[in-house]
Amino acid sequence: MGAFKRFFGLFRPKLTSTDRELIDAFLNDAGKFLFYQMSRVDQKHSVEVARAAITEAVDQQEIDLAALVQAALLHDIGKVEGELNGVNRVVAGFMRRVFPSLREKCSRTYRTGWWKIRYGLYVDWVHPLRGSYMAQILGIEKSVVDLIRHHHDPPRPDQTPELTILQLADSKH
Repeated sequence: MGAFKRFFGLFRPKLTSTDRELIDAFLNDAGKFLFYQMSRVDQKHSVEVARAAITEAVDQQEIDLAALVQAALLHDIGKVEGELNGVNRVVAGFMRRVFPSLREKCSRTYRTGWWKIRYGLYVDWVHPLRGSYMAQILGIEKSVVDLIRHHHDPPRPDQTPELTILQLADSKH
């Protein structure tokens, strides 16, 4: 279901006033700078992930909701606007879910070419590390940086509940 939502989301990436209220409520100036350097598609996706994370966390105790929502809003900041077109997004998302080892292999050495698909795979592969580095440099809280860095990692039994919720929300949207 999440893949279909993401695909059709490519055609309606406008933020609403309630989306902006959520962003303003949870992000400081550095966070907003990072958020608004993403494409509108990634911005809208991140807001949807944040809303899903809030819904998932509402009944759970011991959750750092502020860090979770900030991470949800910033989890894709490593994908800078203009680096991925629609085809790259669809191919990268498909490869990440269906052929993860092939995606990783193709991502290691990117080249330009037909629709720059390998570069799109590279950006998709490195965006958690790249985004966490960008967030760290701008002084975003360490717990948020760690959530950004690990949001595509395979689930581990010892991970934080915030990371589990972020991964679940991201996979659904």
